[in-house]
Amino acid sequence: MKLCMKRTCSILQPAILLLLMAALMWPTAVQAQKKKKKSKGLELEADFGVATFYDDNILKYSEKYLNQFINNEDVGRFHINTYDDVVVNPALGLSATYRLFGKRKTEVDAGASISYYIVNDIKNWQIYNVAISQEITRRLSLSFSYSYIPDFYVRHFRDDDWTAVVGYTPESFTAYSFAKNNYAFIGEYTFFKDTRVRFYYYYMQYYHNENYTEYDSKNNMYRLRLTQPFLKNFEADLSYQYETSDAKGYDQPGETKETSDDSDATFEENGLNAGLAWKMPRIKDRFHSLSLDMVLFDTFYQTDKPVQIDPLHAGRVDHNLRFYVSYYLSVTRNFKFKAFYNWYNRDSGTTSKLNETYVSDEKDYRQNQVGIELIYRFDILK
Repeated sequence: MKLCMKRTCSILQPAILLLLMAALMWPTAVQAQKKKKKSKGLELEADFGVATFYDDNILKYSEKYLNQFINNEDVGRFHINTYDDVVVNPALGLSATYRLFGKRKTEVDAGASISYYIVNDIKNWQIYNVAISQEITRRLSLSFSYSYIPDFYVRHFRDDDWTAVVGYTPESFTAYSFAKNNYAFIGEYTFFKDTRVRFYYYYMQYYHNENYTEYDSKNNMYRLRLTQPFLKNFEADLSYQYETSDAKGYDQPGETKETSDDSDATFEENGLNAGLAWKMPRIKDRFHSLSLDMVLFDTFYQTDKPVQIDPLHAGRVDHNLRFYVSYYLSVTRNFKFKAFYNWYNRDSGTTSKLNETYVSDEKDYRQNQVGIELIYRFDILK
């Protein structure tokens, strides 16, 4: 389907974001240059990057809903102009490296980015992040990070509580969106010469808009990752992750998860990730590499509610498969180029025949993304 320009979307939001970060970073850069000869233990770097990619299914719709959108059916559900789009993703970051504890590095990072959808600006979203990492020994390092997404639009759904008021009408569809806090702790240890093991712990909080507060949740994710170079120019990567999500499950005062008639999206998830990176022969002394990653994970929903009350989650199991292909090229020491292709697939089913077709129609999807990214690093202070 060709992109449809039914309305002109403003580009002011990402422009303002970039200008604001540049204004904040400029005084730091100027002061750092003035003190360059005196600051032997401090390094400052700034990154500016911009990615652009084509996404053929921006709302992760199943074939059922893609066909309904194309045929102008189910009025009220669709608040997009096209089901595909071109996304522009500018980002800015600032990194400071100190040596507060002898030769051990302390690194502090901050950044922000926006994903801007050329046609469907309802999908625009931002993310802000800060991080600090510390070398403990030559082989051991620890880091902590925090990121915040203020508003992420998923799609419009029919709200059961509102449907009871206005009836089964187009007006019963309301926007489903959330804000997210993500806290992360990472420990890395190097065994032997260059075998790296990383442990990740994430604590995530999801806060949904007023129509879907029953989906508010607290998630814990644990991940163990092993990275091993071999044959001089290759690197293999293998990781396992386990996630639990405790959803609120009610939206009215006096209710509990057990007594409500709302959806309960509590789940457990297991995942495997396998990757391979190849440092390819240099091109005119320029480094370049190719990486392939495969991600496979299953999500098991834990609600005790019968299928008649919670048809979307009762007995539901999601099988997810993803592939990522990336090519990197160091154009200069400070200028990097990346080309990438991402493929996503979710196959949803249940242990009950009563809601098997319903869940599949709602949650199955395929998605392709292909694009490029340019990154330039400024050495403010070295």
